[in-house]
Amino acid sequence: MIVNLRLKKLFIYSFTGAITSFLIVYFYTNRLIFSLLLALCDLLLKTILFYFINLLFSKSKFKAKPAIIFLTGLSGSGKTTIAKSLIQKYKNLGVKVILLDGDDIRKYIPQTGFDEESRKKHNLNVGYMSSLLESQGHVVVVSLISPYIETRNDIRKMCKRMIEVYVKTDINICIKRDPKGLYAKAISGEIKEFTGISAPYYAPLSPEVVVDTELLNILECTELIFKEANK
Repeated sequence: MIVNLRLKKLFIYSFTGAITSFLIVYFYTNRLIFSLLLALCDLLLKTILFYFINLLFSKSKFKAKPAIIFLTGLSGSGKTTIAKSLIQKYKNLGVKVILLDGDDIRKYIPQTGFDEESRKKHNLNVGYMSSLLESQGHVVVVSLISPYIETRNDIRKMCKRMIEVYVKTDINICIKRDPKGLYAKAISGEIKEFTGISAPYYAPLSPEVVVDTELLNILECTELIFKEANK
C-alpha cells in the first residue's frame, strides 16, 4: 500500500511535469509537434526512473518470516503491553501482523471456564487459530497466560514455527500492578482458581526468549523478541 501510494504521487508529479514542459516549450517555440514530443520524452524518462525507484523499494522492503510469537506469563506481567508494542513494530515496517489476546478471544468463541481442563481447551483453541493464520503466511502474536507446559508443547506441535516468549515477572510485582483488580479478588477468595494465587503457573523450561520486565523496558523487550523472530 505504501509503495502504491508512492507510485501514484510520482505519476501525478511526472504527468504534471510533462504538461508543464509542453506548455513552456510551445509558448517559446510555437511548434506543436516538437513540444508534444519533448513532453512525451519527459514523461517517458520520469516513468522509467520512477519504475526503477519502485523496484529498489520493493527489494529493500522488510519481509517478515511467518511465525507464532507466543507470549506466556502471569496476569499483570506485561504480556499484552509487549504484544501491542511488537504489533506496532511490525506495522511500522509495513508487515501485516495479527494479535490474538486470550481475554479478547473469550468474548468471541464459545465460553470456557477457568478450571484446568477448560483452560487447556481454551489455550488449544487459540493455538489452533494461530496455526491456521500462520499457515497462510501471517505473523501471529499471541498473548496468553497459558500456565501448563504440556498445553504449550501441544500448541507448538500445531505450528510450523513457534517463538515461545516467557514474560518473567515476580508474582509480587504482578500483585502490585494488578491493573484489573483481579489479584485482590483472588486473594480475598472472590475469584477461584486464579493463576499464581490459587492455581499453578508452570514457567517454560526452554523458551526461545525470556524477557524480565523488572530489568527490561517495553522497547528492550520488543527488540529482543523481534530479533529472535527474524534471525
